[in-house]
This record gives sequence, C-alpha cells and structure tokens, in this order.
Amino acid sequence: MAPSVLIIGASGSLGRPLVAEFQKHKSRFARVAILSDPAKAHKFADMQKNGIEVVLGSFLDFKSYQGFDVVFALTGNAAMRLQPAMIDAAIAGGARHFYPSEFGTDISQDGVWQFRYFRDKVVTRDHLRACAKDTPGFRYTLMLVGSFSEWAYSEFSGVNTEKHTIEAYGYPDAEISVTALIDIVRYTVESTLLPFPEGQCREIRVRGDHMTWTQLIALLEEVQGVKYKVTFIDPKEAAKEQEAARKRGDEEAEIMWAGRTIGPSGKVTVPEPLDNDKFGFTPETLKQTMQRLFNGN
Repeated sequence: MAPSVLIIGASGSLGRPLVAEFQKHKSRFARVAILSDPAKAHKFADMQKNGIEVVLGSFLDFKSYQGFDVVFALTGNAAMRLQPAMIDAAIAGGARHFYPSEFGTDISQDGVWQFRYFRDKVVTRDHLRACAKDTPGFRYTLMLVGSFSEWAYSEFSGVNTEKHTIEAYGYPDAEISVTALIDIVRYTVESTLLPFPEGQCREIRVRGDHMTWTQLIALLEEVQGVKYKVTFIDPKEAAKEQEAARKRGDEEAEIMWAGRTIGPSGKVTVPEPLDNDKFGFTPETLKQTMQRLFNGN
C-alpha cells in the first residue's frame, strides 16, 4: 500500500527541496502533505498548485496527524526540543513511522553525542527508543548524511569564500563527511519506499564525499583558482565563548558557539558501513557541488 506522508517544517532550506522531490514522485504515495500554522499557509500556495496538500493545525495536536503513515520533522535548532512532543502527538494521531530532524552527523559516536550542539537530538533519540518499546508497530528512521555540502564551507565554519580566508575552530586533519542537498532529498524520498528491516529503528547511512579539512581547503582553492589565508583556532576558545553565553542565559549564542566547532573539529562524519548502494544513483562529490555553485549552474 502506498504510504501517506506529512512534512513539518516545509518552508525551510531542507523542507522546500524535499517537498519538490516528493512532488516529482507523488504518484508513488497515497498523500503528500505539509503541516502549517493557519497564519502561515500562504507560504505554500505554490506547492498547493503542484498537488501538495496543506493541513492546517499545530504539530502538537494529534488531530493534525490523522490519516498519515509517515511524518518528517524538519525542525531547526529553535524547535528541536519540541520533537518528543511532536512524536507523542503523531503516535496519538495514528502515524507509525517518524523521521526526526537528524540529517547530519552520526551522533552516536564517542565524543559526539555528549556535545552541547546535539543535546536535543540525543533527547529525541531516547524518546523515540522509548516510544518504540511502548507502541506496537511504531518505527523510526534516522537519516545520517554528514554536513550538507553547500554548508560545509560556509561562514558558520569560519570560511569566507569572497575574501578567501578561513578562521576555523578545529584542526587541519579533522575529517568531514558531506552530501549535497539535491542528493539528500533523493535519498530521503527513496528511503520512504525501501523495505523496513526487522526492528523498529532504521539508520540510513549515506554520504557524497569524505575528506580532511586540508583536502576541503585544497578543493576550494582549486575550484576558485585562488589561495586561501587559513588559520586554525583551538576549539577550547569557542568553548569559552559557549560557556560565557550559557552563564548569561543566551541560548542562541551558546548553540552558535557550540556549532562553530563541529565541522572543523571532526564531529560531522558518517563512518562506514554505508547504504549508498541501496539507492539508484551516484551522489555528487564535494568538488562537483563547488563547481556547480561557484559557476552558477
């Protein structure tokens, strides 16, 4: 039976491309819908024209999930902590497959899951595990893709592609896994149609490329044809700023400073074994992503 899909956070940087990918394959699904606050429904007028449903309601109301099998939570940092409540509402509404807002590193690795930036993801995983024990037929999928290739060399990681400078809180030999956004949405949509293995938790481990920061910088220099001025800063300096933000109650700054180190210090990786061979396409390499974006293709 074709699954029915509900997407939370469809207006975001991952949400819009994911909806567009679902729209391409709409015939393979019973329903594809977006959950929206009534006041924000106008944002999705273009999607409605392409046959995507818009469900008006709250992600904390079980009625919003009625009639849907699979739920995708694409929440950002600000709403990450609300995912356990979303999961409870989804289960109460009859949904039996939940994709939490992972779409990043494998946080189960030693030295990663304890990191402040991932605290709410850890809480969500714990809640999903508990719900799976208590709810017959409930299951969940963790999408592990590394960094979005488009963001791997962003200002958030200390990279300025216009001034050709890098001030990164990390190390030259730190490793990073990346996957292009165009491939992440393909993996996600196709994963919905894959047979679910035994058990109630499934990990989809894919990546488009994997390298050290020294190699990433060399790619930037090759593609742009310039030399970068590079400075690596001890992550402990960012940790000091993070702690200062915590003490003054500035959670946004606290999370930002925690995030500044995750790429350059090697906390965004998807170790083998991978699931790339379960899908019918070859993902874009980081060099290909850079060439596409810098050349405006």
